Amino acid sequence: MSRTDRFCLATTLVLLACAAGGCSISYSVKSISDSISSPFRSSSGGEDDPAYRDEVASFTAGYASAGGDAAAFRRGIASIAEKRGIHDWEDDDATCRAIGAGLHKAGLSQSDARAQAGRLLSDDAERVKEVMKGYGN
Repeated sequence: MSRTDRFCLATTLVLLACAAGGCSISYSVKSISDSISSPFRSSSGGEDDPAYRDEVASFTAGYASAGGDAAAFRRGIASIAEKRGIHDWEDDDATCRAIGAGLHKAGLSQSDARAQAGRLLSDDAERVKEVMKGYGN
């Protein structure tokens, strides 16, 4: 069933329900529109998504504990981020802070975490600074 078909069906059902129960049509139509369009919205970042931050932190902790290839780490984080609609995770502050939390969780010293962040983020000083904010939390 297409998005338009779902909207038409939902609108018809709401109109029938409102006719029977006397509800506010404008509120119901807005609610339907919001619920239909919400799966199609992309995330503006991981800031309000604790499950995303936890997944990134856990993935990072596992990577830091086991060691591994920075390129493989970046691909893994990119995959996690894309599932949440985040297409440029390196520029997402919440993702960088979650990476820092993961480095802390792995037991890295602050200097080792900073060095690891530099390797993972191509020595981008601003991004490393954001990672270290997460390390300190």
